[in-house]
Amino acid sequence: MINKKILIFCIFNAFIVGFFIDYSFGHKLDYWIHDSAVVYQHRTQWKYSAVVALDDGVPYSVGRKQALPLFAKATERLIEAGVKGVFLDARVSIEQEGRMPYARCIEKKGSVQWSEPKCTVSYDNQCSLNNSELGNAPLKMRAAVIKFFRIAPYLDEHNALPKMLLYGWEAAEAISEEGVVVSDRLVTFDSPIARWIDLSKDHAVYKLVAFSQPEQVQYLYKGKDSDVQCGAKYPCRRLRQSLPSYKMTDKGNRLILPVSLLASCDNELAMKTAILLKGKVVVFQLTAPNESTDLIVTAMTTAVLGPKLMTPGAQYIIDAVETILNQDEPQPPAYVVKILLFSCIAVISVIAGAFFQQLVLPFLFTGLAATLGALCFFNPIIQLWPVMATIAIFMMGTSQMVFFHLLIGLKEGELVKRYLSEPVHKLLLALKIHESFRSRRCHVAILMSDLAGYTTVTGLLKDPELVLELMNDYLEETSLVLQKKHNGILEAYLGDMVCYYWMEEGENGRAEMYKKALLGAIELRRLQKQFFATLQQRYQHKIDMKLLQRINKVIDAGIGVTVGDVVMGDLGPQHGIKKFGILGDRLNLVSRIEGLTRLFNANIIIAGDFLGVVEEAGLVTRRLGRIKVKGRLFPETLYALGSPDDLCFEKSNVEKWTQWLDDMELEGVSKHFCPDCYQKDKKTIFTWMKCGLLGEDGIWYLDEK
Repeated sequence: MINKKILIFCIFNAFIVGFFIDYSFGHKLDYWIHDSAVVYQHRTQWKYSAVVALDDGVPYSVGRKQALPLFAKATERLIEAGVKGVFLDARVSIEQEGRMPYARCIEKKGSVQWSEPKCTVSYDNQCSLNNSELGNAPLKMRAAVIKFFRIAPYLDEHNALPKMLLYGWEAAEAISEEGVVVSDRLVTFDSPIARWIDLSKDHAVYKLVAFSQPEQVQYLYKGKDSDVQCGAKYPCRRLRQSLPSYKMTDKGNRLILPVSLLASCDNELAMKTAILLKGKVVVFQLTAPNESTDLIVTAMTTAVLGPKLMTPGAQYIIDAVETILNQDEPQPPAYVVKILLFSCIAVISVIAGAFFQQLVLPFLFTGLAATLGALCFFNPIIQLWPVMATIAIFMMGTSQMVFFHLLIGLKEGELVKRYLSEPVHKLLLALKIHESFRSRRCHVAILMSDLAGYTTVTGLLKDPELVLELMNDYLEETSLVLQKKHNGILEAYLGDMVCYYWMEEGENGRAEMYKKALLGAIELRRLQKQFFATLQQRYQHKIDMKLLQRINKVIDAGIGVTVGDVVMGDLGPQHGIKKFGILGDRLNLVSRIEGLTRLFNANIIIAGDFLGVVEEAGLVTRRLGRIKVKGRLFPETLYALGSPDDLCFEKSNVEKWTQWLDDMELEGVSKHFCPDCYQKDKKTIFTWMKCGLLGEDGIWYLDEK
């Protein structure tokens, strides 16, 4: 389990990562979704403004400069109709081209009423051309109108030419110190894509807002936390755009009117059109809406879910004006909300990574991304949520937990290897995720070994650490061979007792299983004798020599081996710690068999099932009798197991012992000689006889272990 300190540390790390990303990159990493969200929540109405553009009603024969008088006439009529202000979004020159004919107005049939240069007869009776009637002032307008008019910086703004060349004497005299020139610059932040409103007071947007709402302009331009610094010195605010439109329309929520109607030679028709814009501010576009000379790359162009359209410059200015006046710019959540969001996601991600299954994490990630996307797309104002920073927090939180789980998994793997036998480990790893091991019946060979005199040894040593050291050394030197060499599966260590079992494998599995169990028992006994023989040498510097001598006299070990069917599976409560192992009557039997080694001169006792492979394994046995141990319904024929080089297993001695035992079981006395090496065995048989444990059927009935 991951402790609380690690969880708190990981939560803090995740939060810091998200905060750092948000602080360092701002919305730069989120433009991909913010642009799409802003496009989705695009502006559908120009409530306070409109566009007047050059249209097909102005013949192609009319050049841009020749069309200026049309916009001047449209300005006068718009102001007369109640328009609050006009901005000509075009760069023009103040220089005069006096002899150029200018368009006065547009006739109903679409023809142009021109202003022709006048002819004066010279001294030699020749015609000398003078300036055209409008040649001195192509934007000539009344003095009362000029204060509602603004224009983009002149092409020759650094030339100190008189303004009357462009506006005429009357209007030029009425121009205030503030002038009529305002900036039309675009500003960007973190990207060349146009997304921002220049909040500078010298900008056309500011002036149009001031025309529209003079009392509210200071409030509308009051700084906000979401405002940023574009470029080196320009404060700016995010823009909410409308879908670019390339068609003229005098109906609907977004008006783009043709200058040809407003500059019509028919004043009644022109005023009927101008009245549509009453109360609005107007941006003049000196090009047609669909011309490529004044198109801007915006979010409408680059957004993933956008229309992939470029925005006419005049419409960009209109959208900026509408954004300021409606105060509906896309905004990020409040700083406090952002901190709470980061904190919550940090906690959720760490807890999810710590306590949820890893397969759940992708679904949580998807849910988080969908939620953030929904907030961006469907909130009409608060759209600039810190998506990537929040996702980074989630990924940081969960990845830390995955990392710690991997560390814990590696540690658990080491623990599993240390405390779970390799065959069982492989067996359980083969299961599918969430699949439990189904208990099953197996035929196994079981070996159990127990120390004789263990209680006496612990009483003599008294120090628990010495007892544990002695037992660990004993198991290391003896039982390890059953795992490493003979592929035994550890069932349990219980105090001084050790139990192993073998399962069938392959075609000749049963015989091989028997053989491994028998050879394992022989080698285990050899290692036990070797360990007991070196006790005094091993512990002479840790245990008193007299104690070692006493221990050496009482300590020994017995081994019991049997075969049979057991149930293999999980042992333990459903919601508690479990143990994988075997369960069955054969475990009880092997314990009883091992206990009989104390009564016979036999360190290894086996059941009769092994006889078929004893000779193949190069081993020998001698029969100990047909015995019904305590707790068993049926008797077992038991044999002592040993090697041919052991005196107790010499052929002649085994034969004499067998004859002697047969006589005792049949008649109660024996006429045959029993070798001296079996004195302990004879004593046990005589004791059993005296206690009446031999039945008429030749079976020894043992009521006690």
